[in-house]
Amino acid sequence: MASESYDPLFLDSSPPTSYSPYGYIPTVWVCYIFIILFGVSGAFHLFQAIRFRAYWIIPTAVLCAIGEVLGWSGRLWSHFDPTNDTPFMMQLTTTVLAPTPLLAVNFIVFGRMVYLMGEKYSLLSSRWIGIMFISADVIALAIQGTGGGIASGEKHRLGSRIILAGIAFQFAVMIIASLFAIHFVVNWHLHRSTLNCRDLPSHILLSPMDSSRDRITETSTFHLSSSRLTILICGISFNSLCLIIRAIYRLIELNDGWQGNIVRTQLWFNIFDGTMVLLAIVTLNAASPAWIFFPLSGGKLSASEIHSHS
Repeated sequence: MASESYDPLFLDSSPPTSYSPYGYIPTVWVCYIFIILFGVSGAFHLFQAIRFRAYWIIPTAVLCAIGEVLGWSGRLWSHFDPTNDTPFMMQLTTTVLAPTPLLAVNFIVFGRMVYLMGEKYSLLSSRWIGIMFISADVIALAIQGTGGGIASGEKHRLGSRIILAGIAFQFAVMIIASLFAIHFVVNWHLHRSTLNCRDLPSHILLSPMDSSRDRITETSTFHLSSSRLTILICGISFNSLCLIIRAIYRLIELNDGWQGNIVRTQLWFNIFDGTMVLLAIVTLNAASPAWIFFPLSGGKLSASEIHSHS
């Protein structure tokens, strides 16, 4: 086994041991902090989903929080039982998979922004954004889940390579989606003022998952208030940046191998995986699509009713 790595910034009463699959002993207080923060964020997302009737947040952001709590609970378990492979594989699988449903939030919001602000500004329609990127997210989840299942058995190297392929695919999807989103926002900002559009009151908001809603006419454009729009764009942008940084770390980590210095250095995992995912999910608490797209009244207006307000 390769030489152990031990970070003095995460001193612990139990020193790293050569028989730990991590190459170190997970620090107990770090595990508790992440468990608590992910748990609080997930509970708040659940409250927002119910309060603003944005139930699609439950299988996305809330599911991510649950996965992270399980993953960090596995690392906490490993602190007290470092020779047990079960908690190690538990945290490996859950921390790899958990951010995938969170990424779906970005794709859903991107599609909603295109639908409400004007599909004429986007290279892709809101329908194709959902079909392409949500499907790709599910495929990435399936690949990583398959790799995690194989890695939990005897074929650790094969499993890690499959996980690596899944994360690489997911990373490519994130970059492509980000480029489409940047093009849309810039195009909308540069050209919207030159068109004859109707401004709608900022309290008129539509559900992104309501298939029965009436289509807003092509000659009208949905306008969020400038403050809400700024919060939404900044929040999703920062969330995406955190998930991209985390994906880059995971790519480097898994490519380096199970005996590499990166995977066996606790500090890098705490910063570039745990902290990045935590920042991403907490950002969506503050810039919640549930709050921005869904008023407390939960009202949904038809196209004719919308026009009567203009």
